[in-house]
Amino acid sequence: MLDVLEWVKKRIDETAGPRGAAPAAADTLPDQLSADPATALAELRVRLRAEGGGAGDAVARSARLAAIQDAGAPHVAALLTQYFVNAAGTLAAREAAWKSLIGYQLRVAQAQCAQAAAQLNAASAVRALQACRMLAKLHLVHYATVPGGLWQAAYSIHASAEKAGCAAAPVRAQSGQRTMTSVEQELLCMVMLRVSAPDMLAPEQIEIADRIVEQLGAELTLRQPGVTDNPFCFEPGSEYAPRRAKGRLPAASARYFGPGMGYASLERLGRQAGAGRLEDFKAFGKDIAPRVQLSTLQHLLTFWRADCPYAPPVHEPAGGRLQVVHGYARIWQYLADVHHGASELSLADASAAGQPAETWELKGAGGNELGAEVPQASRSWVKCGGAVGFAQGDGARCVGMIRRMHASPDGGLQADIAVLSREPHEVSLRAVIRKYDDSVFSDASSRQFAGNTVHAIILSDGAGGTQPPNLLLPPEEWHEGRVYEVQSKEGTRFLRSLQAVRRWDDYVRATFEWLAVPD
Repeated sequence: MLDVLEWVKKRIDETAGPRGAAPAAADTLPDQLSADPATALAELRVRLRAEGGGAGDAVARSARLAAIQDAGAPHVAALLTQYFVNAAGTLAAREAAWKSLIGYQLRVAQAQCAQAAAQLNAASAVRALQACRMLAKLHLVHYATVPGGLWQAAYSIHASAEKAGCAAAPVRAQSGQRTMTSVEQELLCMVMLRVSAPDMLAPEQIEIADRIVEQLGAELTLRQPGVTDNPFCFEPGSEYAPRRAKGRLPAASARYFGPGMGYASLERLGRQAGAGRLEDFKAFGKDIAPRVQLSTLQHLLTFWRADCPYAPPVHEPAGGRLQVVHGYARIWQYLADVHHGASELSLADASAAGQPAETWELKGAGGNELGAEVPQASRSWVKCGGAVGFAQGDGARCVGMIRRMHASPDGGLQADIAVLSREPHEVSLRAVIRKYDDSVFSDASSRQFAGNTVHAIILSDGAGGTQPPNLLLPPEEWHEGRVYEVQSKEGTRFLRSLQAVRRWDDYVRATFEWLAVPD
């Protein structure tokens, strides 16, 4: 098991951590580590190197490795949070954080896999699989392919535990952990995370998906060999990632798995979220925004289904370039520049002016999607779910959403853009103030002084009949059922917001209906 992860070292800078002399065993105490997460993990890498190839007393070594893994956990969490928010604001800092995480976690996974091979019991196997799952998650949040050797190691640990009769044995892997887990449960958490379409999630959503599978771990299902009534499968002994079983012919040895009763629990959480206020939904922690938690839950409800309604369209090779802008305010201004020119600048967010479009190389197209290579300059902001404005060779300006991301082994990064509208219309809305609304302005004074103005982008007005009327607007301006006045060349029209379809950092996509006159 130790050798199957060796090639991952090519992905990290081996000079990232100090190579000092081996510390004494007592130096593994957590309170002796640096407060800086990256430095602390580098120090722990030195201690992991000191464990060597696993010589010596297996029980004592297991305790030392457990102490190192526990000591590193809060620093991994802190550095991963920095990676999510990119606090330093630079691509270099983001890449440095990821390399530090990968460098440390690879060492932990190698050491714990070797320990599980030398001292096979439920506790050592659980710790090894937890280390493997974290290493897999670090690849996923970076949109990188999880190494095949990592899957082979995880499958092998589980198979050995089944053979030894301890795969289902309940254990507490950590001294302060309240809940019990098992080798089978840890493998299920790892494979369920991978089949949850993480390439369509933002990094912080992948973190929430990981928390969800961990919370529901005891309800997930792994079937016995030969039983094929679950939607996903993996092939023991192989380097293949777990996948959806439908439409493919798995090997005879394939093991099937799925959400089991966890799906009903996820539905229940979804109903609870819908019955309350969004800002109160913190089922998976207080450190990540409620709208991220809810959108992830809704994503899993779709992709954990046996009959998932979405399948990526096939992309045919395509060439050319896209001129891309990002950020809701900039997209609105990008559209306004075409229709109104500089006259609309005063209405837009001042920070949006002057941001040049970025050039992306078009690589493929299929269905309503475009695939493009993401340049280095764009990597500090691009992530799944973000809205973009773009133009192709004909100059027509469109609005899209980053649907999928994938990092290639050579360091490239590709984004698949779902085209939301090829004829978007930026508009200025004015919230209609009704007679009994709580407002310091009357509707007449609001109209006179241009108060309550909202910048929105109408993606579809319903005229084409292919999709219901829907628009984008800033999150702080979203209110279900609010009536707006729309000024256009055709005269004054009114619309009422209906239902939020998607919530993101700087926009909400929602349906609406046209009104003859406001209520």
